[in-house]
Amino acid sequence: MAKKEYESSVSLEEKSELELLRGQNALLRKQNEILKKSLSNRELNEGKSSTDNVDADRKRDEISESKKRIKHFIEVRFFSEQDVNYLYNVLSVRFLKPQIVLANNLFRTLENQTNKNFEVVFLTNPAYFDNPKYEFIFSELKKATALPLTFAKGGTMKSLLRPAFNEYEFVIQSRIDFDDFIYKDAINDTQSKVDECNNILFYGYCKGYMYYNEKLCHYGNLFNGNGHPAVLQSLIMKSSFAKKLPTFTPYSGGHIRFKVDMKKFLERNGVNFSEDMFQQNTDTDAFVYYRHDFSHNTLIRDLDFNKVVDRYNLTAVEDVTKEQLEEEFGFHYKLN
Repeated sequence: MAKKEYESSVSLEEKSELELLRGQNALLRKQNEILKKSLSNRELNEGKSSTDNVDADRKRDEISESKKRIKHFIEVRFFSEQDVNYLYNVLSVRFLKPQIVLANNLFRTLENQTNKNFEVVFLTNPAYFDNPKYEFIFSELKKATALPLTFAKGGTMKSLLRPAFNEYEFVIQSRIDFDDFIYKDAINDTQSKVDECNNILFYGYCKGYMYYNEKLCHYGNLFNGNGHPAVLQSLIMKSSFAKKLPTFTPYSGGHIRFKVDMKKFLERNGVNFSEDMFQQNTDTDAFVYYRHDFSHNTLIRDLDFNKVVDRYNLTAVEDVTKEQLEEEFGFHYKLN
């Protein structure tokens, strides 16, 4: 029978049933397509989730291994006994209170680090421990950050270093002022240098910015190959080597001549110095040196910013925004 003749012989009721079946079949095909797509996406997501979990587990393992292998002290000199030539009275409560506010610079930049495997040690004047009127220093600093803080009298790092040498493969000491900023990967970069450390390595940055009076300039100094600006200078030591020597810290030598001082220290103790024990990072914009009116550097005291610019041959930064500085350094000041 011809199709047309067949269709004409089908009753209206049968036609309705056929249309209904066709509609149901089309709906089933659509549902099957959706189901297949959903299963395919689920498999992809499960695969991606599985990969993400593996990556997260690997990262946790690396951090855990780093914590077992490396002890990193961030040493902050907060008017310790070494500051004997400071321009201001470091025992004056009136002077000290504003300095607590400046310490927010350090806390923000450390909280901004991608690697937080470190311990912050404030090296302070012994007088602060022995007089109740200075209790606000410790309580206010603790209140200003969630980072764990250790307080020690200036010149007493030995009591922290010796136990660390017995427990960790490497011990890193980094010096930084309480009012400066470092880029967010500085701790991670510094710790990666343990793989290049043959017993002892002094590592630091030579390039960054200077900030003063809402202005930002390029700042860097190679110190004739002998040191770095004192913004995260680090001494990396293999514990098996370090514990055989007298205590040596990033404050044991002048930061502009540290290679010379370290060489003298090693040779006094029967160790030959080699050039691979000293590195300068001259590529990374690694820090913001925060210059302010309470700076202890007598060379820049009472100089206006234009004179500072001339003295250090600085050039203005024009291609960096405050938002970029905040993301990279934890910077939080106005910028003109």
